[in-house]
Amino acid sequence: MASRYSISQTGISEANITPLADVTTTLIVVFLVTLPTLLWSGIEVQSKPAPQGSQQVVQPASTQKSGLLTIAVKPEGITLNERPIAMRDLEQELTTRLQSRTDRTVVIVPDDAVRLGDVVTVLDIAKVSGASDLALLNLRQRSESSRGAEGTGAR
Repeated sequence: MASRYSISQTGISEANITPLADVTTTLIVVFLVTLPTLLWSGIEVQSKPAPQGSQQVVQPASTQKSGLLTIAVKPEGITLNERPIAMRDLEQELTTRLQSRTDRTVVIVPDDAVRLGDVVTVLDIAKVSGASDLALLNLRQRSESSRGAEGTGAR
C-alpha cells in the first residue's frame, strides 16, 4: 500500500511558520491588553521624605481645632474623631459629615497591629463617602526610655 505523502531522501524543504506566527500574534495581543493594568496605580500617593536624622515624635493636631476628620484604625476598633464607631456605620457618618464641609480631607491613622486589608477598606469607605483627599498619618510610638529621660530633668 503506497502512502499518500512521501518523504524524500533530502528531508522537508520548507519550514511551516504558521504556528510560530499564531503564537507570536497571541502573545502580542495578551501583552497589549494587560499593559494598561500593569502601569495603572490605584492610589496616587504624594509623600514628602522625612529629614535625615530627625527623631521627633509627630503628634497629631487636635481635631477640634483643625476641624479635620480623623479615623483611627486600631485592633480594638475604629474611632472617628476619637469617638468609637462601627465599620458598618462609618460610610453613613462620613457622608453626613463631608456633605457640609468645603475641606473634604480625611486623615487615617492606622495602628501597626492592624491588617492592611482593614486599612484599605477604611480608605475605600472614605473615598466613596466623598473625601476629596486622603492622608495616612503614621504615629511613632515613644519608647519607655525616652519618656523616662524627659522626666529626669532638674526642677
